[in-house]
Amino acid sequence: MDKSAAASNAIRLINQAKENQDLRPLMIKAVCSYFDLMKDCKLSQSDKLFMHYLANQAGIPQYYYPMLNVGTDVDKEVCLQTFSNYIQESSLVVGEEIMLHRYQKEVLNMFTTGHRNRYFLSAATSFGKTFLIYEVVRKMGYLNIAFIFPTISLLSENLLKIHTKPEYAWIKESYNIHTLSDTETLGERNIFIFTPERYLSFLDKNDRINLDFVFVDEVYKLDNGFIIDETPQENERDVAYRIALFELLKNENTDALLVGPYIVFPNTVDVIHQSSFMAFLNRYGFIPIDYNLYDIVDKDEIIINTAFNVEVNDTFNLTFTEKAKKNRVIQLVKQLLERGENTIIYCSQKHLTEKRAKELIDGETGLENIDNIRVTRLVNHISNLFIDRKGNQWIVSKALKKGIGIHHGLVPKYIQQEIISLFNEGILKVLICTTTITEGVNTTAKNIIVLSGKKGTKNLKKFDAQNIEGRAGRFMEHYKGRVFIMDNEFRKCINGQDEILQHKFFDRNTEKQDIDIILTDPAYLTQEQIARREQLNLMKGSGVMPSACFEEFRTISYDDKIHLYNTIERFSLADHNKIKELIKRFVGQHKPYNPGLELICQSICPIIKNDKLRFYTENGDSITGNCYLTGMISAFILRGFAGSANYYMNKEQDVDKGIRKAANFVFNVLRYQVVKYFGLFNLLYKHFEATSEGVNIDEVSGIEALLLRLEYSADTKLGRRVSDIGASFKVVEYYDAKENNPENQNMIKRLYNHLDDFEKYNVSKIEQIL
Repeated sequence: MDKSAAASNAIRLINQAKENQDLRPLMIKAVCSYFDLMKDCKLSQSDKLFMHYLANQAGIPQYYYPMLNVGTDVDKEVCLQTFSNYIQESSLVVGEEIMLHRYQKEVLNMFTTGHRNRYFLSAATSFGKTFLIYEVVRKMGYLNIAFIFPTISLLSENLLKIHTKPEYAWIKESYNIHTLSDTETLGERNIFIFTPERYLSFLDKNDRINLDFVFVDEVYKLDNGFIIDETPQENERDVAYRIALFELLKNENTDALLVGPYIVFPNTVDVIHQSSFMAFLNRYGFIPIDYNLYDIVDKDEIIINTAFNVEVNDTFNLTFTEKAKKNRVIQLVKQLLERGENTIIYCSQKHLTEKRAKELIDGETGLENIDNIRVTRLVNHISNLFIDRKGNQWIVSKALKKGIGIHHGLVPKYIQQEIISLFNEGILKVLICTTTITEGVNTTAKNIIVLSGKKGTKNLKKFDAQNIEGRAGRFMEHYKGRVFIMDNEFRKCINGQDEILQHKFFDRNTEKQDIDIILTDPAYLTQEQIARREQLNLMKGSGVMPSACFEEFRTISYDDKIHLYNTIERFSLADHNKIKELIKRFVGQHKPYNPGLELICQSICPIIKNDKLRFYTENGDSITGNCYLTGMISAFILRGFAGSANYYMNKEQDVDKGIRKAANFVFNVLRYQVVKYFGLFNLLYKHFEATSEGVNIDEVSGIEALLLRLEYSADTKLGRRVSDIGASFKVVEYYDAKENNPENQNMIKRLYNHLDDFEKYNVSKIEQIL
């Protein structure tokens, strides 16, 4: 489309959208496309006046300033139209140098004092949903606030934002910020930044806190059927989400904003009536807000099949000399790099990201070895992470040297953070990822190359495909992103049928676990489920174990808790001594005691639901007589992540595969599954001991210190804080030492001097926050 036609189309849709708001998304797309055409042109004063008008009419004045780069003297002549533009823009300013777009402001305006404000916002990825919550807090002046994010990575990203970006300084100055579930000192104004699991753990210790406002991100995770895992197995996160929401919304006076991308609302009376998620929204007084079609950054989809010439737009054609997918990816990346553009490459599985990186390293892409101090610093750090400098052989390290970042869930969080930072600053040119990139990670990518219509072994849903596509182009960086589709199945996903989000608590026809039955209103239970609920209530009041044991670890069933409590009741004196010795050795020397670990592993084995974890407890080493899990925990306690990686690299005789397996154990199995079951054991053991000895539970020693090491790789509150921020393993040890030995400055200095250059750089960033 030429410039005149694009301008006419934009004006036509602006006028039509004034009469029909359903046309606003098309109007935004037309204005965005016009700006993309004009962004590199030399603009006359008339062009600027016209484009300033267009941006304001579209409701997104940021398209003109600062995105168009017209300079600070944006208008030489202030005519009536320009004056009108200024008035409209001023209505969108909400803080110093902070301006919303019109559609964010519409949501913000819905929050009013003196009323209960509960909204469910579904919007495109470029809408700026998370950015909006801080303005809601600023406007409403809430005292106690909870932000619930699905992952530690998103928790860390928002924590860093608050502490490092000037526009968020007012939050740090106005609120006490808490990320640890065992936080004790509460101020007058508090922000709790948690995952659902951490919020539930916090509730176990602070059940009297009154929240004025709650924000829940990625709310679709409450529906297990809506979530795709890389492997065909059940996801347990949905349980924690549902229970957390139940608790967060208990107080009728708590305001709330739930958000998610591309969640479709039922549009017929029959479907609305059948939708359990709509029943949930109605029960808690939520008003749905649908901005799914409001894509603030336009997208061009380019299908890359087997043609040798592919037209991208009027000024950009792709040429290929090969038909094989591997070679076409290399040639596509090369042509994007020649234009000075960065790109994300989406792969369906973790090992495929590494395979594609190797292909790009070996292929003729034009990527050269990077001479950059930050990359060198990170590569040197990775090289020394593992035994015999095997970090040099890790594909993540090899890729970094060529300007390629690898991003998936088994790359340590602090390395992920640095890779994203290097990519966003233009130092890395290519980012190869799985769907981790859709978990709220913001990048500056103009392009995304989609290599698969799957996530792991399962087909993507339309929702997931839209979320992946939404990573192309970033608001305030680009007017338009490009999506290069190299798998026809992905296109089918994009054009597929929308799925309706469901909520188990509000669906009478769905199968429910005991933990769902306990919290579900009887109106949504079958007769069989009502009978089971009565049985569960009888269990709770039977005195079979202290009632407090039923209240915590609510993602684990009553039956499993009772089974484990009965197991502990049958412990011999020798068994009790094993647990006491484990506590003594870890607290005193931070060393494992395998007989105690083995006893816990065998005690929890019958109630473990995770197949992989159960395998580790049911099978073992014939020489030591211990199960695999005992040895793995022991190795982690002694040598941390590096120890686990060294073990797996030796076992697999493959550096990349070994590190992936170690990371999966440490970051997924150990941090979540093991901590959950060991935590339940600790609760039940302490209650049994307290009851037997006739003392308060606080007087009984437990394995809390061990649990903290397993979850955070840290032993102190300071160490856990920096772990959340994104610290390397030795940096966490350094901060542990600072808290444990504040008077021993010589030792602290010695530990600091043993850090490598990247770790010292890591400390300097953390110090700005602390």
